[in-house]
Amino acid sequence: MTIHQPSFRIQMLLDRIVILARGRLIYLGNPTTLPTYLAGFGRPVPEGENSMEYLLDVIKEYDESTLGLEPLVAYQRDGSKPTEAAKTPVPRTPRTPYQKSVQFRQMQLKSNQFSLASATPHANPFSNFESYNIDDEEGDFDNSLERKIQTPMHTANSGYHPRLASQFYKDFSVWVYNGVAGTPQRRPTWTPARTPARTPMSSYQRSRVNTPHRSIPPSPQEPVFKPEEPDYEEQGLDIEPLDAPEDGPKFANPWLREVAVLSWRTALNVVRTPELFLSREIVLTVMALILSTLFHRLSGSDFLTINRILNFYIFAVCLVFFSSNDAVPTFIQERFIFIRERSHNAYRASTYVISSLIVYLPFFAIQGFTFAVITKFMLHLNSSLLYFWIVLFASLITTNAYVMLVSALVPSYITGYAVVIATTALFFLTCGFFLKRNKIPIYWRWLHYISAIKYPFEALLVNEFKGSHCYTGTFNQLSPGPLGEIKESGLHDQLNPNITTCPLIGQDVLTSMDITMDSIWVDVAILLAWGVLYRLFFYVVLRFYSKNERK
Repeated sequence: MTIHQPSFRIQMLLDRIVILARGRLIYLGNPTTLPTYLAGFGRPVPEGENSMEYLLDVIKEYDESTLGLEPLVAYQRDGSKPTEAAKTPVPRTPRTPYQKSVQFRQMQLKSNQFSLASATPHANPFSNFESYNIDDEEGDFDNSLERKIQTPMHTANSGYHPRLASQFYKDFSVWVYNGVAGTPQRRPTWTPARTPARTPMSSYQRSRVNTPHRSIPPSPQEPVFKPEEPDYEEQGLDIEPLDAPEDGPKFANPWLREVAVLSWRTALNVVRTPELFLSREIVLTVMALILSTLFHRLSGSDFLTINRILNFYIFAVCLVFFSSNDAVPTFIQERFIFIRERSHNAYRASTYVISSLIVYLPFFAIQGFTFAVITKFMLHLNSSLLYFWIVLFASLITTNAYVMLVSALVPSYITGYAVVIATTALFFLTCGFFLKRNKIPIYWRWLHYISAIKYPFEALLVNEFKGSHCYTGTFNQLSPGPLGEIKESGLHDQLNPNITTCPLIGQDVLTSMDITMDSIWVDVAILLAWGVLYRLFFYVVLRFYSKNERK
């Protein structure tokens, strides 16, 4: 979040502020302690003034003075208070537009007027050299550093010439433009944003420093300016080229640390936006109550109860899937934040995917348990409550993974809603309730196996009908309904040899629904496998499809 020109009241709400000047730390701490800090520096805040604005005025005053920012930086760094003279900085004298600096550089030029073979001496021994001002106001990169530039006479003992990177590049452009002999061919090893403290001198500059009153200019045959590779070891400098390969890790934090931090941030977002999961919890609770009153008492043993149970379970699974559609805008709203943070290698795409899943798991468990408890006891279902909850829990995990995948692929949440609704309807049609597997055309039968509704629906039916529970009635009561032609299972005679008293058992319902796998855990495992696959695709999209650039 960015607050443009915050008011003083908003500034006082901040816990900690950082004030920088030319990249150097001036203050770090609570805004309320700023007046005490300035009073210790010898510049108390006048009554009725904003302490932060007053500090900015002090910074500007020192920056435009002969002292520079060093007193403020030293006071923040080690508490060094300024002297009485430093408390009232003297403004530096502004330069006139055409003022020439004491420092200049003379260079021999390769031009059409001068040739090494036929050199004609001029009356002015320096006529073959061009001097230019290195203190031009247009190249004023850092006043506080530029003020420290000394003449060659003053740097004779130091051994180097304090020049800025901005001046270095200005020199470089002059060399190229005028065709200086021996122009350096290597790329610069620093930029203005990464200015070394001192720039090593060339051999010619050292000679001028050692003999400042030289009266005889060098001969034209000898290049006045002879660039050479700076000896950084000799000067005690350790300057790393910008294009040097990074040997360190690509990410600042380890994988587990990223998962912990992102999980905490995602949890805070969920707490701060409770409508995302609270709305789903309310919807599932209300719908569970409505369904319980509509399908009341599904514990009967007649044929009519079978159709009602089938209708209840298919609607329950679809309700769980459609209730997750509100998560479509979740990643779409965070997409630009994710792209911006990933472009700076703040974290990995894998940690983002894992952290979101970890945070959502408890909410999915609560939502599935709420729906399972209400419907189980109000409808008196024969199923196991534990298995009923596990199936709903796995369904919520898989559905959320699928919705997140779609939201990462589509450009807007409107398109995302359309895709999710269309595919969920297709899953609903081919799950085996309306059309059994053997009734689906062979060229569309693969849709039955990729349907994410097929596996929870079959698991709920196995949880309800597996066993020898007896159902009685006339077979015409089963139609119209999803059962269609009744098929007796191979266990019918073993479990209920008296077919006259028990014409249909729960296992026969599973066989008639063309359910070949009668293990709840197999269906749950396949359902979770689809969820893992959706999450994997979601990671691939984030890793390779979501480019680190804004549209």
